[in-house]
Amino acid sequence: MWWVKLIVIVLLIAAVVSLARALMSLVRNEGKSGKTLRALAWRVGFAVMVFVFILVSMLMGWIQPHDVNPTTREGAPIEQQ
Repeated sequence: MWWVKLIVIVLLIAAVVSLARALMSLVRNEGKSGKTLRALAWRVGFAVMVFVFILVSMLMGWIQPHDVNPTTREGAPIEQQ
């Protein structure tokens, strides 16, 4: 489903933007005001939301995980030539 991919991409972009805001805050020496910590906390929150959303999407059947093992497909061995 295309909207699942869109949500994951938006959350990942939000995490990168939050990380960039934390970097800019750190470079401008505004770390004592708590802006860096807040931006990093948002970044961690976005990353957790991505992980939880992917898990919920798999449980709801919106996305299907695929095999990672190159010698098997859906648990059955692949014929080698």
